[in-house]
Amino acid sequence: MSLIIATAVFLTGIVSGLVGGVTSGGGGFVSLPVLIFLGLSPDVAVATQRFGTLGWNTVSIFKFSKAKKIIYKYVVPLMIVSGIGGVVGANLLVNVDKTLLAKIIGLVIMALVPVVLWKKKLGIEPKTNGSSKMMFWGFMLYFIVSIYDGFLGVGGGILVAYLFVLVFGMTYNQANGTDKVAVLLNLVFAVLIFAYHGLINYRYGIVYFLGTSVGGYLGAHMAIKKGDKWVRAVFVAVAVIFGIKLVFFS
Repeated sequence: MSLIIATAVFLTGIVSGLVGGVTSGGGGFVSLPVLIFLGLSPDVAVATQRFGTLGWNTVSIFKFSKAKKIIYKYVVPLMIVSGIGGVVGANLLVNVDKTLLAKIIGLVIMALVPVVLWKKKLGIEPKTNGSSKMMFWGFMLYFIVSIYDGFLGVGGGILVAYLFVLVFGMTYNQANGTDKVAVLLNLVFAVLIFAYHGLINYRYGIVYFLGTSVGGYLGAHMAIKKGDKWVRAVFVAVAVIFGIKLVFFS
């Protein structure tokens, strides 16, 4: 790998980690096209991107934990659900029509934007837990998103943020921090499966990992410092842009 390509991969990692650190999702939209442009096949690009995501995810956990933005009472059940979903999802990588699914995810992301805009305090102030029935469906929906997150991940973090804010009553920063811990098993299992099938390009992956670690730290720092209102504004912008990208340009 030449110095120019290594620099491009590293910078892509920084931008991806920055976006992911602020919004809990969207980094894949930046990195996947670049990794494919730089010579990786789509499946290898996805696997390598998931490997690198471990960087900004782990660093972000440290920042959000220090700021007390992680709701630990949900962490264990969410990690279990996410881990199982990751195993299922990673094994579906070569068997699913990813283009069609990406368009569906994009439509869902855009459809939920008006809800966020309409409810001004949504995600700004934490709310009390909903009914046990709502919690049950919340975990079921999280499992479905985790399956998608396990084999592709593009836009998955945005859907999780919606879910945590709408169903679990978290603020955006709480949703962001909690998701970082909850998705860790999903990422680890997915990466192990991709590694077993020889899909990860480690030369690109390690450089990308280092870049996302830097970006993830900066993104989490900005999100915590600026507060939930600022994160909400960025989140809506990212959701609209990437929703359109998935529906019309995937």
